[in-house]
Amino acid sequence: MSKKDRTINYNYFHWGPFLYSSNLTTKEINSIKKLCSKKNNDYRQHLAGIINQEHQIDCKKLFPIVIPYIQSYVNAYAEHYQGRFSGNKIELIQAWVNYMVKGECNPLHTHDDDLSFVLYTQVPKKLVKEFENHIGNTRPGLINFVHSLGSNKLSINEHSFIPKVGDIFIFPANLHHYVNTFRSDGERISVSGNIKLKND
Repeated sequence: MSKKDRTINYNYFHWGPFLYSSNLTTKEINSIKKLCSKKNNDYRQHLAGIINQEHQIDCKKLFPIVIPYIQSYVNAYAEHYQGRFSGNKIELIQAWVNYMVKGECNPLHTHDDDLSFVLYTQVPKKLVKEFENHIGNTRPGLINFVHSLGSNKLSINEHSFIPKVGDIFIFPANLHHYVNTFRSDGERISVSGNIKLKND
């Protein structure tokens, strides 16, 4: 056998944060919308966003809607990484809604606790068109997840998405992320929360 024909065995290791996405049902989206209001407590003092309207959401009411997705994340993590989280009890610690409009943004930041999620209940059609027609490397309205603040040409360091209504992303709370500004009219409404994994 020549060196050219030699078979080399190797192992591939999953590496980096476990970033998960799924899609909410129309019924779930409508139920979440009912929990969102600009009359709820102002939550800006707890958040990194440069957003004028950010309001608290009742965790007890939101939790039953999102728990199937959080549990799915935990199960998928165990499957992909051959290991389980140390906690066996899932608790929603904080939840809030962002009403994002043109000129606003969410700078690079992380969250508290163990896991975080963001989901979308409204995306302006004009924003989608702005995204599609934009010329340049930094595209409007993206949510961006960054694994490392250093650069490495041999690895995937960032994933970016233009969200659609019903999208939900779940990720480790310490994963850096940021949201690009946009110029279109209309509100993009997202709901976020922080999850704690505890032992009974």
